[in-house]
Formats: sequence, structure tokens, C-alpha cells
Amino acid sequence: MLQKLLSHPFVHLSVISFVALGVIVCVFPHFFSSISWGVNYAVQIMLLYLAGGLVFLFLKQPRLTFVCFAGSAVLCFFLKYSVKSDHIERWRQTVIKKRTNTTPGEEEAPLKLAHLNITNIASPDDALLTIKGSNADVLSIHEVTPDWDQWLIDSLSSLYPHHHSLVDIGIYGMAIFSRFELEHTDTFYYQDIPNLRSCLKFNGRSICLVSIHTEPALNSYSLRRLQEHLSAASEELRHMEMPLLVFGDFNAVAWSSEIQLFMDNTGLMESRTGFMTSGLPLSIPLDHIFYSRHLRCDDFTILRSPTVRHLGIIGSYQLNQLSQNARKTSQ
Repeated sequence: MLQKLLSHPFVHLSVISFVALGVIVCVFPHFFSSISWGVNYAVQIMLLYLAGGLVFLFLKQPRLTFVCFAGSAVLCFFLKYSVKSDHIERWRQTVIKKRTNTTPGEEEAPLKLAHLNITNIASPDDALLTIKGSNADVLSIHEVTPDWDQWLIDSLSSLYPHHHSLVDIGIYGMAIFSRFELEHTDTFYYQDIPNLRSCLKFNGRSICLVSIHTEPALNSYSLRRLQEHLSAASEELRHMEMPLLVFGDFNAVAWSSEIQLFMDNTGLMESRTGFMTSGLPLSIPLDHIFYSRHLRCDDFTILRSPTVRHLGIIGSYQLNQLSQNARKTSQ
């Protein structure tokens, strides 16, 4: 009975249409502005098609098996070639280090930067222990309200004596806590949304830090505002020649056209390798740390606490050889 049902032309047409629609929405989201957020779930859709193909293979439905596997393969290639990252070079450098048996202390300690959102905190005590255990040099925190700002200052000032906050009763409050002195701290705006910018000295060079929080793209109007926000930020960042770390809640995945255009316009690289998720099976990675060509990302991982599987993200960065040579020349 099941075999007869699956062999019906209407079932075949429905499966083909479903797979084709999912692929088109993910690869060409702007053709469907009202559901363009579907691109955020490209990984989950790819896995769904893969599972569907295995089911149809078990049920001996070759045409439906081929359709599902083809859809999964298309999304797999789309994800692979849509994410710009130097993870291959990162892997190569790791292998070189292991083979040369670099001794601890031979290379300068990296700059560790962690980003998290207050809304991810389930237990303040657990979050505080995780932050302290991360050994991060710089903390970026979003959605900082006046009450949270005071708690952060009271809890973190002993470890991070340098900080700057922009509190907000909505979602756009942000703060930077640092072990290094913060210099030239200022704010640039997209309409009413702030972007926090500051600099610090690391191994004799100035590194610029930029915290960005875009509006969630829930419909075509908010998607357009997100695109305009990233475009305005690109104009501020594209001409900067100093080492640059840009981080925050971008509310867009690494393979989206919005993030790809932002990276193309600024020349920044994505710290997250491939399309690594946010730590949960069905979650989507909307927070990012981008870095300029002056830096090298040695490590990137999800920041977890005992009560939360995704508290934030953390990366380790070194000045690359280009920056080291520039520093020696300037001296």
C-alpha cells in the first residue's frame, strides 16, 4: 500500500516541488523577501533532505531518493562555497607548529576575545565562572541594560579594569571590558542604532575593536534595515588600515548574501570555520567575530556554561607576519 502511494505522480511532484523550493529559498532568498529568513536554516534543510533520501532509498523509491540527495548536495556545495574563511590555512599552520615542536612561550600569547549576549545568561554565577575560566582578554557584551551594566562592573572590574558601556533599555545596549587600556573610544550610528568602536595596544600595535548589533530580520522591512546597517558599517570600516576585530550579533548567518557582501566590502575574514552551529542541533549561528588581514585566527569555539550550551563565542588572534614586519619597520 505504501509503495503504491509513493509511486503516485502527485507524491513525486510534491516532493520535487518541496525540495526545489527549499533549494531556491536558500540559494536565492531575495526572490522570496517575505521568507528570506529561510536561508538561516540551510544546514537543517540540507540534513532534512539527506535523511529523506535515506528513507526513500530504504523504501526503494529511486526517483525520490535521487531528488532528495540532489537537493542535499546542492545545499552542501552552496554552504561550502558561500563561507569565506581561512580555515585551510589555519589547519596548515597548526600542522606546521606540531611538526616543528614549537615550545610554549616561544610564540607571543594570543589576544583572546569573547562575545556574548546577556539574554543567553541563565545563571549569572555560572556565566561569571565561565567568563573567568575563558581567560579572555577582551569581553564584548550585548543587550546591556542599566541594571546589568552595574552587575557587570561590580563582577568584572577586578579582572577587566578598562571598560566602556552604552546602556539601553531595549536590545542595543553594549559594553566592552578589557584587560588592556582602551583608547579612542567612540560611537558611530546607523539611524538610531549605535556601534561601539575602541582601540587597544597589543604587542606594540594598535588593534581596533568594533561592536555591532543589527536589527533582527523578521520581515522585508527589517531585512532592508539590516542590509543598510551593514552597508553603513562597511563604509566606516573599509578604509581602515590598522588591525581590526569586528564582533557582535549580526542576525545573519555566514552564508547569507548580507554577510558575504559585508565581508567583500570590508575585506574581513570569518572566524567561524565552515558553517559550525551555535552549539545546539537546530540553532543558527547569528553571532560572529570578523578579523582583518593583519591578524591570524588561531582558535574559535563556542563559549558554554554549565547551564547554557551557547553563552557566546570566543576566538584567539595573533598579529600575522605582515603586521609583525610592519611593526619592525616602524620601529
